[in-house]
Amino acid sequence: RFASPPVRSVGTMGGNVANGSPIGDSAPVLMALAAEIELRQGARLRRMPLQDFYLDYMKNQLEPGEFVQALRVPLDGAWTQVQAHKVSKRFDSDISAVCGAFALQLDAEQRVVDLRLAWGGLAAIVKRSVKAEAALRGQVFSAAALQAAQAALADDFKPLSDMRASSHYRLQVAQNLLKRLWLSSTQGLAAKQLSVWEQAR
Repeated sequence: RFASPPVRSVGTMGGNVANGSPIGDSAPVLMALAAEIELRQGARLRRMPLQDFYLDYMKNQLEPGEFVQALRVPLDGAWTQVQAHKVSKRFDSDISAVCGAFALQLDAEQRVVDLRLAWGGLAAIVKRSVKAEAALRGQVFSAAALQAAQAALADDFKPLSDMRASSHYRLQVAQNLLKRLWLSSTQGLAAKQLSVWEQAR
């Protein structure tokens, strides 16, 4: 659930992405989907992968006079799993402590053909976990591969502690979200079986 009705009435996806907040919720999802950002200044048009757009905390590749003209998401039928998870203190209108978005392609033997793991809240910018992806790519998505990817997350990110969450909590949440991806994609558990809200009923 995003923002309040007054904000939803005037906010745009392009504005959320251009803002470049490290805890924005749309950028991780778009990055996991291999989105490109299209920038225009007069007749000049630039296009780049969204993951290359962010440079540092609140710094991006937007040049003076440029604006976000479009966001392009390829329709890739090969991706068998796409998930996004927002973890925050409140259910409504809250800023994420961690936001994880994943695109995962498995073959018939549950080998990871390819994947993209994008995160908000773990670094100064929204970014992919390169080492965790490398730990899984080409491997059977087993419990051992999951543990290797979870350990690699600690090398990918050194989260900050702030009023929303501690560094330890953020990293543990990210590791748990990877386990949730494993449970749903290889162990046959449905979303309802993985929901704390459903289990509490």
